Amino acid sequence: MTALADLRRHSDVASLKSSLHQLCSEFGRITRLDILTAMHEGTKQAICFLRMERPEQEQQLMKTLGVGRFGGEVVFVLNLNVAVTADDDGPSSQWADSNMYD
Repeated sequence: MTALADLRRHSDVASLKSSLHQLCSEFGRITRLDILTAMHEGTKQAICFLRMERPEQEQQLMKTLGVGRFGGEVVFVLNLNVAVTADDDGPSSQWADSNMYD
């Protein structure tokens, strides 16, 4: 299973955040992590924006995940493994708590 596919197995932001820190520790330390959750066509998504200490670390992470950069940050979208309820139907988004110093 690829690293990105493994990240898609998460159903909540807290466990996704923990896994991202664990995965990224192979390359260095995350200096910034922001996660925006959104509903898109009945699927809950996590839009992840992150920065590492050094550009070389970001390059290795991007290669491992098969993702790119936007506006200076590593950015990728994951469909979360969560059942969508009728209350969740329709477009919406919100920033998740992304305190780096838990």
